[in-house]
Amino acid sequence: MAFAEWAGISAPYDRSFGALCACAVPEVLCELNAQGSGGRLLDVGTGTGSVAIAAVRAGWQVDAFDAEQSMIDFAMRRTDAAGIRFITATLPRLPYPDGAFDAVAANFAINHVDHPREGLAELRRVLRPSGHLAATVWPWGAPSATAVLWREIQDETGAYPPPGNRLPAGSDFDRSEAGLAGVLEECGFVDVRARRIEFEWRVDADALWSGVEAGIALIGYAYRAADAATRVAMRAAYDARTPALTGADGLLHFPQAAVLASGTKAALAEASVDR
Repeated sequence: MAFAEWAGISAPYDRSFGALCACAVPEVLCELNAQGSGGRLLDVGTGTGSVAIAAVRAGWQVDAFDAEQSMIDFAMRRTDAAGIRFITATLPRLPYPDGAFDAVAANFAINHVDHPREGLAELRRVLRPSGHLAATVWPWGAPSATAVLWREIQDETGAYPPPGNRLPAGSDFDRSEAGLAGVLEECGFVDVRARRIEFEWRVDADALWSGVEAGIALIGYAYRAADAATRVAMRAAYDARTPALTGADGLLHFPQAAVLASGTKAALAEASVDR
């Protein structure tokens, strides 16, 4: 259901929307580290490796996978990625045995699979009993500062994305604290909790635009679908608005929010009681 064609865009992704996703990494690892660190962690949809690298620094032994080989190649070339076991794989079928991991981090990954519940069930399978999962999604509701910027550009230029693929009927879930917690509980996780996290994303204006040109996110999909004149108009509209969003450090400043939920795979005794 992704709007980007992910092949060959790892570098602009890493500088733009990948950097946005990385803002949530400290909170994700904090949630998992509160349950204990130093075990084996699986990074789901690793992209360019931000979660995996931060987890290694925090003392975890890390496996990481992504559906796109060029993302894995980019992550593996990073000098701080030594020791991470990267593979190409796709939910909901992973090449790991049952109970292989002490923790699973799914940072903005569940929203990229067609069947979120099947994906979560597979992640629960590869967790050991009493292992923990932490997952993030972008919330529905009030638009973020970036969404407001993209909407203004679209309204000014008429550059809207073509209809995209939607999740199959019955597969989606409400992107809220209650919605994400609920889908984890549906998939058998216990001790589920969810909260909203807030942070400020600081990004170079040209770096962010490189993600748009690469076709990432809805605004990138709209850019790719536009003709040459409309693309020029989109960049002009962007340049006209970015000075008001630029801080003293020369970077764009965007307040952002995400939903973070965590859950535990029931211990063997609890699981047998459930059966």
